[in-house]
Amino acid sequence: AVELAQKLLGKILVRKINDRIIKVKIVETEAYIGKIDRACHAHVENRSRWKSAALSNRGGCAYVYLIYSMYHCFNIASSVKGDPQGVLIRAAEPLNHHTVPVVSRHDKRKKYRYTTNGPGKLCRVLDIDISLNNTDLTTSDLIYLEDAPEIKAEEIMVTKRVNIDYAGEDKNRL
Repeated sequence: AVELAQKLLGKILVRKINDRIIKVKIVETEAYIGKIDRACHAHVENRSRWKSAALSNRGGCAYVYLIYSMYHCFNIASSVKGDPQGVLIRAAEPLNHHTVPVVSRHDKRKKYRYTTNGPGKLCRVLDIDISLNNTDLTTSDLIYLEDAPEIKAEEIMVTKRVNIDYAGEDKNRL
């Protein structure tokens, strides 16, 4: 999962909504290392493990879940079938003409330009929800990845994962 998290940086996430194609460049990821990682939904001690069945798919399948009963998060399973590991796509950047106006949930008259600087915002803009859970990103025409030049290791900033204080010592994994 850690290796894939780095390899996904710079890749293009493509989302087809009706007849519109939206493309974003992945700029921030987080790895979750399955059964040994208390921050992973698949960990035996995690109460959320029931919803993480999609993480046990072979690599390249989507794992989408809801947090705080309002935000979706998009992950990519990253291992072999039965070994639940995944990569959370935390943030992306719009590509030129692929910007999308997003209507404010509080004031329908307001439109914001493309904000994808967090996993919930990214899913809202790309209309990613539970209906895409288990989607095979290698065969789907609704959501998939396009290749892009690999980011050099020295250009990647590695930090601890965020908002996982509940994971004990595993919160400090890189």
